[in-house]
Amino acid sequence: MLGARRALSVPGLSATVGEEIEALRRIAGDKAVRLIREAPDATIDRIVSGWPQAFDARRAAALGFVGDASFDAIIRAHIDDELDGIIAS
Repeated sequence: MLGARRALSVPGLSATVGEEIEALRRIAGDKAVRLIREAPDATIDRIVSGWPQAFDARRAAALGFVGDASFDAIIRAHIDDELDGIIAS
């Protein structure tokens, strides 16, 4: 099914830092957002700026891979998977 090409770009989504913060606010509230600190880091900036802006995930989709519907869904999955479904109060 994979043939000679075994590497896949799986479906995903793009979000700005601002969109990610607003999703966090919707799911976990202002208290969680207040924990965020802006700390510019040249190394991280260099890594992230080298990431592709878009990619073709049609092969992966044809194999049944699906991406998250929203950044809210990613946060909910993290809470469920890593925090036993509990948002700290």
